[in-house]
Amino acid sequence: MVPVIIYWAAVLVLFVWLIWNVGFSLKYLANGERGNLWAFGFLNIFALIAGLLVVWAYGDNGFIQWALGSASSKVPQTSWLGILNWVNVVLIICQFIFGRVSAPKTAK
Repeated sequence: MVPVIIYWAAVLVLFVWLIWNVGFSLKYLANGERGNLWAFGFLNIFALIAGLLVVWAYGDNGFIQWALGSASSKVPQTSWLGILNWVNVVLIICQFIFGRVSAPKTAK
């Protein structure tokens, strides 16, 4: 039961983070605060690492058996976590592209 709760909690937290992130990214893009997009891009890298760790932990490598004493095959895994990880990758790339700020021109 605990592995199922951990899996779906990770999916839910990543989903809420991405919704929150897209909302603030659009707000900062509309206000011209492009430097904040870089900050969210770096935070998304950590979220992507966390999502990939969950995918790895629930794979067929015996980690869940070792850590929680349960089989990962008992957890009904869906493709939601993979989809959220790919959305996160696309969001990171977009944030780094749109977060670029042109250098100020120097006076001559």
